[in-house]
Amino acid sequence: MLQFYKSIFICLILVLINGCVPDSTPHIDTMDEAVTEEDAFYADYDPSDMKFGYINTAGQLAIRDLYDGVREFSEGLAAANLNGKWGYIDQFGRTIVDHEFRSAFAFTEGIARVQDFEKQYWFIDKSGKRLNSQGFTEAYDCINGRIRVITESGYNYISLEGDTLLPAYCSGAKDFKNGLAVVSRFGKYGVIDPSGAKILPFSFQKIYVDDTVIRASDVNGVSLYSYSGKSLSDDNFDQITQFQNNKAVAHRNGKLIMISNTGEILFPLTKEIKRAEPAGSNIWRIYVNDGVKLLSSDGQMLTKNAHDQIFNFSEGLACYAVGDKWGYINKAGNVHIPAKYDLIWDFKDGRARVVTKGGIGFIDPDGKLVIPPIFSEVKDFDEGLARVQIYRG
Repeated sequence: MLQFYKSIFICLILVLINGCVPDSTPHIDTMDEAVTEEDAFYADYDPSDMKFGYINTAGQLAIRDLYDGVREFSEGLAAANLNGKWGYIDQFGRTIVDHEFRSAFAFTEGIARVQDFEKQYWFIDKSGKRLNSQGFTEAYDCINGRIRVITESGYNYISLEGDTLLPAYCSGAKDFKNGLAVVSRFGKYGVIDPSGAKILPFSFQKIYVDDTVIRASDVNGVSLYSYSGKSLSDDNFDQITQFQNNKAVAHRNGKLIMISNTGEILFPLTKEIKRAEPAGSNIWRIYVNDGVKLLSSDGQMLTKNAHDQIFNFSEGLACYAVGDKWGYINKAGNVHIPAKYDLIWDFKDGRARVVTKGGIGFIDPDGKLVIPPIFSEVKDFDEGLARVQIYRG
């Protein structure tokens, strides 16, 4: 019994001694005004044993797993987080823009959005040079030389030089697309061009800018407008899908019809079709009583049998489901890779992620497993490289 109490006493002494050993990370009072935002950030920073790198389409580790986080490659560079700070690397893993930011995003049109540790957004070129002279509290990517920003007054667009586009702030705004932007005031939507000039007035309930035409809806239905704001259709429609190769499916008086981007009626859809939407590659996904089929742009049925689901085409193939299994269908409407997987993703750079018994691997367009499931986490390929996470604990 005496030996038992001696053991208990020794254990207590060891606990007290260990409790007196100082923490290797000094305590930081994040409420202290002298503490910077960067110091406060690192006070809670806990690096993971699960590091990120990139593999090539052969499944080889092309960029070492050194990073706490990485983004997809865009325009030859990718944002990567090294020891809690974001910078940019190239496809060889070389640091191109130093790791000094709180967050960083993909390059678009040669410009990337970054955030410093004071939570201000800046825009940089591929050398890391800051392009705006004043930081923004809330900002989106720079599109067509314009930055969509949010202030206490609302939304607006600002150039890299700091010039404000609109004289009055809006309650809502979208990024520029094809040289046009949808903005809203007092619950109504309009369209502006890069100079801020109105293309469509603030009088619509919804507006969408498609590749060649504008769809705008009000109490009378959906109308079509050119990029200059000219009305293209004499009559309104109840609904119009997104345009694909200058064609869309419209709903009018309980019937579905294929129309051109000028509002011309091309042909009616058969009564068995309940709904239609673009599936990419100039093919239409249609919904019938027994499932989903594919339709050509000239109204020809491509699939004989209906499937439970069909997704959009990517690199000539679309994911389809039969029950709880997934496979791939080609543009002719034929099954290309049978539905045998629990979960799949789109093809990118000639590779598609699939869930196998061992985890997530990659198949080629012939359905051959070309990269085995050996990574903890893996993303799609972009510009020939895919993000992977590897455990090094």
